[in-house]
Amino acid sequence: MNNSGGGKRGWVSSRLLENFKIIIIAGFFLLVFSPVLGCAQKSQGTDRGSLSQTQMPSSSEESLPIFAQHSSVKKSSFSHTTIQEGESCVSKKCHAEMGTASYVHTPIAQGSCKFCHDVAASRARYGLRKSDLDLCLSCHEDQKTFFKQKVVHPPVKMDCISCHNPHQSPYKFQLESGPSSARLCFTCHDEDDKMEYKYLHGPVASENCLACHNPHASNYKHLVRAGPQEIQLCDSCHEEIPKKIKNSAFKHGVINEGLCSPCHAFHGSNLTKHWTHLFPDKFYNPYDPKLYGLCFQCHEKAQAFLEKSTTLTNFRNGKRNLHYLHVTRRKGRTCIACHNVHATNQERLIRSSTPFGPSNFHIHIVFVKTPTGGTCTKSCHVSKGYDREKPLELQVDTKSAIKRKKPK
Repeated sequence: MNNSGGGKRGWVSSRLLENFKIIIIAGFFLLVFSPVLGCAQKSQGTDRGSLSQTQMPSSSEESLPIFAQHSSVKKSSFSHTTIQEGESCVSKKCHAEMGTASYVHTPIAQGSCKFCHDVAASRARYGLRKSDLDLCLSCHEDQKTFFKQKVVHPPVKMDCISCHNPHQSPYKFQLESGPSSARLCFTCHDEDDKMEYKYLHGPVASENCLACHNPHASNYKHLVRAGPQEIQLCDSCHEEIPKKIKNSAFKHGVINEGLCSPCHAFHGSNLTKHWTHLFPDKFYNPYDPKLYGLCFQCHEKAQAFLEKSTTLTNFRNGKRNLHYLHVTRRKGRTCIACHNVHATNQERLIRSSTPFGPSNFHIHIVFVKTPTGGTCTKSCHVSKGYDREKPLELQVDTKSAIKRKKPK
């Protein structure tokens, strides 16, 4: 037992001695290599400090707009050669073409590139001092009112350089395309959709979109210059129509609503007078319902087809439909033979005169409405009347000279 206890104590002593040796060797290595490790850590710390500096904006960069700071991160590769004090940006070796176009931006003309660019401090796109839109508005402050209007042109919301060259252009207002405003508009808008018609609206034919549309902003739909009613825009050129409407007692329904587009296409049409639907070009025309698509958008086509009716129209002598009588004769009268399409001083839009003969001699018309009918008097002709309740004897041939099929 004693020998056994002594053996265990000897084994423990030997293990302690070995562990002590390991500790001494480890301490030696730490003593020798700790300066080297310290230098490595110090060097690594310096590198981290440098990286942090490149990521943090400098004091000059902090003064730039947020857009410019973001641009410096995204496009940090932007750089520009150093410009010496008093040296011009425009020289034979650099930017030589600047200032040579017909229309030059004022800062370029004055040689003041630094109004917009700061190539030393800004790493934003092109070294701009601010974002595109903010930069322009810092001088063109009056343009800020555009953003208070109800409808803003989408390019205006983003920037100005979609349409304007910031340096120079051969076109007025430094437009990117020209010479007409339409050439610029058609870089985004479909040209065929506006120019494919046989009969073009005057401003469209002259490629002057700005006659009707404001290129920046408007309080009216489609950026039109006047409104809110369509007729207010049309009146700005077609001055004779508002004068006539103003002085007339009776107006066409669409005119009362301030509309022109139900009858006229704004940009153009393959029909005369920019009609939206077919209407006869001739004053006298054999009746064909297909030719009156313009009127039949709103009015019932059966008014002209049914010879007799008690409900379709008040223009009847008893049951005899007088619209049918007028339009279905071989020398059929079109709608405008009796009616003015815009306004008149006689009820039912009866016009005050109607052209007659090759010289377009005007025959005066006087229409008087009665509770159950009316009378129509033309110069050089006897009066003719009608009554829905007590039919009058008609002084005309009431037989149609045209055989027709019932319209679909």
